[in-house]
Amino acid sequence: MISQLRSFRSHRLDELVKRGQSQMAVTAVLSKPTHTRVLIGVENGRRVIRVDDKKLQSPAKYPLRGMSVSFVPDDLYLLKGGPEARRDFFDQLAMSLDPTAEAAFKQFHKCLKQRNFLLKRIKEGQRSDRELELWTLQYIESSMRIYDIRRKTISQMAEILRLVYQSLFQLSESVDLSYQHGFEREDFQKEELELRIARRIEAEKATGYSLVGPHRDDIEFLLSEFSVRTYASQGQTRSLVIALKIAQLELIRGTRNIHPLLLLDDIISELDEQRVQALIGYLANYEGQLFVTTAEAHKLRRLHEQFSSFKLIELSGSEKPENSGLETHLNRI
Repeated sequence: MISQLRSFRSHRLDELVKRGQSQMAVTAVLSKPTHTRVLIGVENGRRVIRVDDKKLQSPAKYPLRGMSVSFVPDDLYLLKGGPEARRDFFDQLAMSLDPTAEAAFKQFHKCLKQRNFLLKRIKEGQRSDRELELWTLQYIESSMRIYDIRRKTISQMAEILRLVYQSLFQLSESVDLSYQHGFEREDFQKEELELRIARRIEAEKATGYSLVGPHRDDIEFLLSEFSVRTYASQGQTRSLVIALKIAQLELIRGTRNIHPLLLLDDIISELDEQRVQALIGYLANYEGQLFVTTAEAHKLRRLHEQFSSFKLIELSGSEKPENSGLETHLNRI
């Protein structure tokens, strides 16, 4: 919540509020990059952001957005699951790299929601085509901004992902990303989107739903030019997901000149020895703060050999911390 303005477990704000209550809040005091006190809350279904007791009206102005990268077991299904998770991953990455991009996504989703509403009403005979035309113009403009943002983000990720994957696992397999937007050319223009919508407009009226646009996109991962979703083994997929999360970390670090907080939530237990060692090899040289949680305490104890400082906190019953002279905090968040 503090660094991404949402939970990595749920995207719905209302699910973060205790049953029977109308509000919640999380506060933190940060020492870097400057001493800052922040509060992120939910009140009556709306997000509240305060920095040093000053309320922010726009998330785009929140300076800590994107200052963490989380790695959770569900991420292991990112490459082989449905396209929505991959779109969300790259959209969140885009906003981490440039927080002002959130305004473009909000505008697109507003236009998509209104256009779908009108299409449904036209299907029911309750709205006119003229009203739909006005919203379609706005929808096309907002869609083109999303296409541009995604193109840039995918290109940035593809470049660094290749290097990270080969460096981590010493493999010769080539890695690439393919932006599946449905157009013949990569650098398609607004006129091509207008033409596609014009060709599908009758089908959209019949279904009551927008059939063309960024909400239909997918991002395909390729290993040696073969689709990961179709052909990759479980081991290859897990290796690529590890590389993807580290590439995400490095991309944010390089773009914003910060060391994001890294959250590994119960992921160690999901990886085999080879991949755990590859991950630890990278983390041993990472200069940022690290949080690891797991139910397998013996695996955490082995990390002591890799880090110069480490702090182990065991949460069970009385939640008594065990000090091991190590600085990195491993606790269940």
